[in-house]
Amino acid sequence: MVRVCVIGGGTAGEEAAFEASRRGAEVTIIERRPSPDPPWRLWPELISRSSGAGRLLRGRSGPTPRLLNDGASAVGPGFVAVTGGCRLEFDSVVIATGARFEPTTFPGARKAGVFILDGAEKHDEVGRECTSLDRVIVTGEGYRGLEVADRLSCRGVGVRLMISCWQCDPPSPMVLEVIEEVAGDNGAQVQEGTVSRAVGYQGVEAVVANGSVVPCEAAVVVPPRSPNPVRAAVKQGHSGAVEVDGGMRTSDPSLYAAGGCAELKGCSPASGVLNAEPCLSGRIAGSNSTGSELSIGATRIDEMRVFGLRWSRVGRRTGISAAIDNQVETVSRRWGSGCACSITHQKFSEMVVRVESIQPSESSPAGLPPIGAGVTLEALAFGLGSSDISPISETARLGLREWLRS
Repeated sequence: MVRVCVIGGGTAGEEAAFEASRRGAEVTIIERRPSPDPPWRLWPELISRSSGAGRLLRGRSGPTPRLLNDGASAVGPGFVAVTGGCRLEFDSVVIATGARFEPTTFPGARKAGVFILDGAEKHDEVGRECTSLDRVIVTGEGYRGLEVADRLSCRGVGVRLMISCWQCDPPSPMVLEVIEEVAGDNGAQVQEGTVSRAVGYQGVEAVVANGSVVPCEAAVVVPPRSPNPVRAAVKQGHSGAVEVDGGMRTSDPSLYAAGGCAELKGCSPASGVLNAEPCLSGRIAGSNSTGSELSIGATRIDEMRVFGLRWSRVGRRTGISAAIDNQVETVSRRWGSGCACSITHQKFSEMVVRVESIQPSESSPAGLPPIGAGVTLEALAFGLGSSDISPISETARLGLREWLRS
């Protein structure tokens, strides 16, 4: 029987552990916390009070992996050294230690009324404390900031979101314009900006942002995350994450990595770090740790829902590097209320880099259904939907432009 160790009991670690167990391996999960937080992707729901805390090893059928409450201090070929002093031997190891939050250091960040969202309990606290307030500033990373602002505005809070950075590739200008308009209709302002100071006598009464004083009753900070890999003699990517190939294998053939501590080889950090795909990367790592040969696809598909909008993005994992940024062309169009589409492709090769659409959650406008799996890009060019990012023919490109002009 293959012996597999999974370091980390988050979403990626759990998926890896159960996939390896399902394939007959003897699996041990090393998790330092007796009661881990619910999955990171569910934390915004704690603000809207629509979800309770998750648990490690949630209801799954099949063999249950062994859980060891300890930390891993080092990993090497065929072994894991735990903080308790033992050295445990395995056939394969999956590193799934996730990401850590970067520190928030602006003056006044420790004042009463400043909430730094670096844990599930902080989201829960914001849901309890901020929903009776009229003016709340949300600042920091863009994607999670939009989710937090959406959950607060749904509870009647007046929100002003100031986006200082994007964890992954930023949205296209037209899509961001739609989000700003619809957010405004829902009582939330969205803009770019950086909070440099929180001011107030006993608690926060205002923040200084972009050189102006903005009154508020609370400030909610969404810090960006950075990879948190365990110490191991493997190659690291540009972001500091463990570098992996499409099968989640590291430079050591017995070690795998998944989730926020893993970065795909050959990709930019913005598109290569797998913190947005813990389930998929965890399943692939768990499967391959038992001898399978699965591989992640060349296309990345994301979808999120904010302010009553469904925001879908499909793109090549290599992303747009600085070297070819001036060689790409983006074709965009808006129609109806809250509907837009942007398609970016290289000018000379016609290789499509990204397809991005946004539309109301409850509707599917004629000519642009939700982006789903198994439909070709040529179909999108004629208004039928797409998920396949591949070179497009001249006919399809001309058809797309005619559709965008119609």
